[in-house]
Amino acid sequence: MESRRSPEKSPLCLADVCPDLVGEIVALLRDSHPGDPIADSISSLPFHGICRNYVLTAPEGTPSPWVIALEREEETVFLLGVDPSRSVVTWVDVLDGRDPPAALSRQS
Repeated sequence: MESRRSPEKSPLCLADVCPDLVGEIVALLRDSHPGDPIADSISSLPFHGICRNYVLTAPEGTPSPWVIALEREEETVFLLGVDPSRSVVTWVDVLDGRDPPAALSRQS
């Protein structure tokens, strides 16, 4: 499946494109990882497009050896790919049944 990307230097932040998604991720991160600075960085992440059901917040192919699973009522609803420094989220896998491309088309 082809990916859809914005230009290399995206003028959009993830919060501009998917404000509801960002709000949910931040709330779940703060509940499950209190004090983790990643929660504070989510709203300023750049939006680099969609690849399959992944929302890209870094250029496609950026290393992300760490994964944070976020749960709601004991069900994993998001996976966050984290870069080697463990400080930057590079992608968000949406597992709760919503279709990120459809959600993004409603935002534009």
